[in-house]
Amino acid sequence: MCRRVSCGSCGKPSFAGCGMHIEQVLGDVPKAQRCRCREEKAAGNEAPEGGGQSWMQRLFGK
Repeated sequence: MCRRVSCGSCGKPSFAGCGMHIEQVLGDVPKAQRCRCREEKAAGNEAPEGGGQSWMQRLFGK
């Protein structure tokens, strides 16, 4: 399950968790006001922190 957090870089609302519940935790935040650091990092061909995987995916290798 995901939860809302503030981005450590830009301070905008973001999420932590599996990524499957983003709209449930950020549904009241317009997309233009959400953190885009992960997308920008991925667009720059850099892997997002953690490789874009949740800690469970990294732990079990899925």
